[in-house]
Amino acid sequence: MDLVIAHVSKDYGRGPVLRDVSLTVRQGETVCLMGPSGLGKTTLLRDMICALSDGSETRPACRVGVVDERGELAAMYRGVPQLEVGTHTDVLDACPKALGITMLLRAANPQIIAVDEITAEEDLRAMLAAANCGVKLLATIHAADREELERKALFARLLELQVFQRLVTITVEDGRRICRTETL
Repeated sequence: MDLVIAHVSKDYGRGPVLRDVSLTVRQGETVCLMGPSGLGKTTLLRDMICALSDGSETRPACRVGVVDERGELAAMYRGVPQLEVGTHTDVLDACPKALGITMLLRAANPQIIAVDEITAEEDLRAMLAAANCGVKLLATIHAADREELERKALFARLLELQVFQRLVTITVEDGRRICRTETL
């Protein structure tokens, strides 16, 4: 069974944020969303978290753990997510990614762990540990394309270690947002 994301973002009063996105993720894949700032990586990640957590008629719900270091995915207030992240989602708010991933592995039994903006070597080590435990990963990275990704030492290591099976690059062409997927 595959997770199909198409026109998934909710209308927050200004129209759907990602109304022109269509994306299929195969069951069990670890996915990295990549693109420059401002193209909707975090919004798409949140929608993927929600869709996986809630399940559907054809796909069971998954236990999702989110490390929301800067509060951009769930926007927690008094322990309650203010943005939709799904009914089977545990959120660690204001927690460093590397520490949060380890905490989720030890205490929450997630099937999937999601983080926004991989930026440090310790994040990569924690994600590798999660992958070695059989937990699937969703993450975002700032890079315009795969060439830029490979030029950055941390991200080249991410590719070398094969932490992710699928890379989704978000670009804008002729005013339309395009998601290109490639198997790693």
